[in-house]
Amino acid sequence: MKKALFTIFLSLGMMISYAQKAPEYVGSVEGIKEYKLDNGLKILLIQDPSQSNVVVNITYHVGSRHEGYGEKGMAHLLEHMLFKSTKNLGDIKKMLSDKGGRANGTTWYDRTNYYEIFPSSDENLKWSIEMEADRMINATILQEDLDKEFSVVRNEFEIGENNPDGVLMERVLSSAYLWHNYGNSTIGSKEDIERVKADRLRLFYEKYYQPDNATLIIGGKFDEKKALEYISTYFGSIPRPTRKLDKTYTVEPAQDGERFVELRRAGDVQILAAAYHTAAFADKDFAAIDALNEILTADPSGTLYKALVDGGKATSVYGWNPNLRDPGFLFLSVTVPKDKNLEEARSIFISELNKIPSLKFTQQDLDRAKTKIIKNFENLKNNTLGLSINLTEIIGAGDYRLLFLYRDAVENLTLDDIKRVATKYFLPSNRTVGTFIPEKEAVRVKPTEISDEKIVELTQNYKGKAEEEEIAEFETSISNIKKNLYTKNLPFGMKLGVLNKPVKGKKVIANFRFPAGNLESLQGKNEISTVLSQLLLAGTASKSKEQIKDQLDQLRASVSMYTSGQFLVVSVNTYENTFEATMQLVNELLTQSTFPEAEFKKAVQEIKTGIEASRNDPQSIAMGQIGRYTNKYPKGHPFYTSTPDEQIEALNKVTLAQVKELFKIWGSNYGFGSVVSAIPADKVEAIVNKTFGKWTTNVKYSKIYPEYFPTKAKVQEVITPDKENGVLVGQLNYQMDRKSSEYPAFVMADAMLGSGGFMGDRISQRLREKEGISYGAGSFNSVPYDHKVASWGSYAFFNPKFKDKVIAALTEEITKAQSSGFTQEELDANKTSWLSARKTNLGQDGYLSSTLINNLLYLGIPLEDYDELEGKVKALTLDEVNAVAKKYFSMDKLVFLIAGDFNKKD
Repeated sequence: MKKALFTIFLSLGMMISYAQKAPEYVGSVEGIKEYKLDNGLKILLIQDPSQSNVVVNITYHVGSRHEGYGEKGMAHLLEHMLFKSTKNLGDIKKMLSDKGGRANGTTWYDRTNYYEIFPSSDENLKWSIEMEADRMINATILQEDLDKEFSVVRNEFEIGENNPDGVLMERVLSSAYLWHNYGNSTIGSKEDIERVKADRLRLFYEKYYQPDNATLIIGGKFDEKKALEYISTYFGSIPRPTRKLDKTYTVEPAQDGERFVELRRAGDVQILAAAYHTAAFADKDFAAIDALNEILTADPSGTLYKALVDGGKATSVYGWNPNLRDPGFLFLSVTVPKDKNLEEARSIFISELNKIPSLKFTQQDLDRAKTKIIKNFENLKNNTLGLSINLTEIIGAGDYRLLFLYRDAVENLTLDDIKRVATKYFLPSNRTVGTFIPEKEAVRVKPTEISDEKIVELTQNYKGKAEEEEIAEFETSISNIKKNLYTKNLPFGMKLGVLNKPVKGKKVIANFRFPAGNLESLQGKNEISTVLSQLLLAGTASKSKEQIKDQLDQLRASVSMYTSGQFLVVSVNTYENTFEATMQLVNELLTQSTFPEAEFKKAVQEIKTGIEASRNDPQSIAMGQIGRYTNKYPKGHPFYTSTPDEQIEALNKVTLAQVKELFKIWGSNYGFGSVVSAIPADKVEAIVNKTFGKWTTNVKYSKIYPEYFPTKAKVQEVITPDKENGVLVGQLNYQMDRKSSEYPAFVMADAMLGSGGFMGDRISQRLREKEGISYGAGSFNSVPYDHKVASWGSYAFFNPKFKDKVIAALTEEITKAQSSGFTQEELDANKTSWLSARKTNLGQDGYLSSTLINNLLYLGIPLEDYDELEGKVKALTLDEVNAVAKKYFSMDKLVFLIAGDFNKKD
């Protein structure tokens, strides 16, 4: 408290002294400039003029690893509380909501972070820095806020309890770690969360939330000089704390034998898991373990994948090797369908694990793993906003430069490195998966402890690779987009849009959509289409699935293909120097796919397993099945909502011949697509012509329009036994399109009621902030451009015992909005937030691309419509908005579908 008051009432002379002390430049590594303040705050600046957004991300070196007795979950609970209010600025959530953009906070083992993404401006940058400095030391942490928030956090805990895979991982890790806090879930103990008091939470806050325990990251488009001035003004005035932070010193002892966990609870699939104690992120072994994880689990080349998935015993295999400060773990998981023999799958799993130390790794294995890891690294490095946020993990592991040292280590990996870690770490005595087995003279593994001094030694003189060339600025406005946009109708029928825009790292972002077929050709084909989606990258006449993935990694490219209704969607993310080669591969996938029978069988089994896994999941039921009660399409119609049993029955009848036949309806004739890059438009056009020009179809396309079904108030309840969390979804249907004069008013009414900014709307304020009965609640709307079949809905996640309270609260807020309307203050705040969020979205290359596709090329909506809608929203009056709310927010038409264990007793 004294520190906070000292900051607020700091003498003018002292304030000037701190404010005038500019951050000291430390150095630069590959485009990341480092500064520091005298009070200990570290600063990283990542400029990207090609961006139109700016992100401010502050990372604190405190997570669940730092929690003591009775404090389990305190770091995460504190993260929630810091979105409440501060003594100087007031209501943080309301301010974030009013400003629009995106914001969040996350907690993990080694760190906690908070970030905001806004359209780039001096005002937004200044406010974000001022706000983060204020809540660093001036958070109110009131008991009345905590009384509401703990139940929200508990609901978040309960949501996680519905996931058997996640719960199994928690149980495995808690058995693998006897003493170290990596064995405890970050979300914490429900009992500790419920019992902690505000004064105890404040002690934790005052200890760790200080400048000498934090790193501030600013990324995107911003004025460096002004950023440093703002940092000096707001953070520089915070004194360096006098307390000394003790280092955590718990070291997990070497595991003394194989351990086993058996979890029994409600669920629909079987899961196998294993955890090995491994290395800290700063350890030289980490990169080799990461590569070995790829060699073991990659689809389709991994040894575990081949043995279990290709062998028909499981449907998926994955491995996770988190970036941790202390010696960490590799977690492996296998999903086994309930109709498969679990003991047989476990026998194969254990047998394959036992083989790891003696496996004969090939250079191809290593090269494949390295290529994929480096591709992922480069994709992250060239996504400035993502990098600015993801550096949180690396900072939590010790120092941001460890990311580049990791990259260097991966590039230099040899087969000897893979063999070394395979024989060192992957021993039965070092894993948690089975029953305890007494063993004489067992070989034990004790990972190397990495000290802070060692990390300093590793990083202090690291210079990184040569910095990249400067990126040209690009103003993200509709007028400038239009100025730099090239559109053309290609000879074979496709519409193409090319936006000449620099993207960091010379990346290329391309999206293509191909509508096809008609009601007759798609009748009864939903499950066939679902299987087809799984097979579009499964193999061609000259390449196996494995070779396709290898080539994509070598090109540093990502290609996704899937079907959605009448559309075949192709998304490409690559680089200027590999764009043409990537598109050649896309052409091969579309014209030479063979749909291998073995992959077909795996795809069907995997889809069925996914359906079984979600059969009793409240969220899947509520979100997935609301259509059954609001839309009355006949069975077999492309828009019909099938039950899980109907889906599985239909999947059992799907044949490979049907999949191949369905694929024939698609071609480029009616397609449209956009490419965002700095490649000249004529070159892009030539490549697109070559890719899609000869891939055409003779099946005429006729769009299937939805049918309007009036809805009538109803509450449909689905019981999901032994599920800790409940979900509600409400929906009503109405008639409106985006050309309607009422549409702008409806957008704002919806925003104020449930879909507004950062929890600034009425529904989230009522259910989460005021009553604390829901982790997440809000509303959504769907208003089309080219027809009038629209819908509006609401949702909430909650503890089943709060079912009646949730329904009552939602009903009251919707009824109040309809009968009494909104206030001018609400309208003004939501206009600002909505406009800011629109500007943020327009600054994202992926959003730009998809907006161009959906609006301009497919629907023929001119780009100017984007600005016109904003003009109409700005001009809205309160009477216009309230009239629309009164007309459309009708409880008489709202269908509620709720799912959860409502029979469960506390």
